[in-house]
Amino acid sequence: MTEIEYKSEKYNFAWWRVLLFFFMAPLISIFIYKLTEVLWVYTHRPIVKQTVWVINLLTNIGDFDWGFDSSYVIDGYYFIVPLRGPIGFTTMCTGVQAIAIFSGIILMIPHSYNDHVNRNIWWRKLLSLVVSSAIFYIVNIARMVLQLTLYSKGWNWDDIHVSISAASSFIAALIILLMHRWIPEFIISIIWTLGELKATLGLGKKAIPVSS
Repeated sequence: MTEIEYKSEKYNFAWWRVLLFFFMAPLISIFIYKLTEVLWVYTHRPIVKQTVWVINLLTNIGDFDWGFDSSYVIDGYYFIVPLRGPIGFTTMCTGVQAIAIFSGIILMIPHSYNDHVNRNIWWRKLLSLVVSSAIFYIVNIARMVLQLTLYSKGWNWDDIHVSISAASSFIAALIILLMHRWIPEFIISIIWTLGELKATLGLGKKAIPVSS
């Protein structure tokens, strides 16, 4: 069995835990995402209100506000941008998809068989979950504030929406680094899986016969 040493600690895993991770992590992520769609009244409104509050606090755009009209967009909420057309707000604008994905990953990261390295792992997972969710939440509001501010100043919405949204997605790399700091089992379990597959499939280095 493959054993990996990291910071003087030895990690080894079991296939059933790795398979459970690959099976359950997506299911948990989908469940969290769908739950926010069911409870959208409670998850969307605070984000819309906070975004408007930050814009009015940091800029002098004018009467920047939000509204609700179930016949206007899917989720009903929209931003009222002075001198420009309204911008609809949907579930994808909340950033919950990123939070859901990382929540599923963090909760289902395989535990090592080494009890010593498993100490406080659920506290470490909880810390990663809270910090990553907070970062995604704050970055998402900052993204919307920047997009809506530029839109109010005359920028084309499609241009700023696509480019800024793509740029903000790099925050996922920061989250992975933080996860590795608190839960190294994530990357180590992937390395372990690759090592086990390599050994099982016989892809290791083979000795080359040398003629005497």
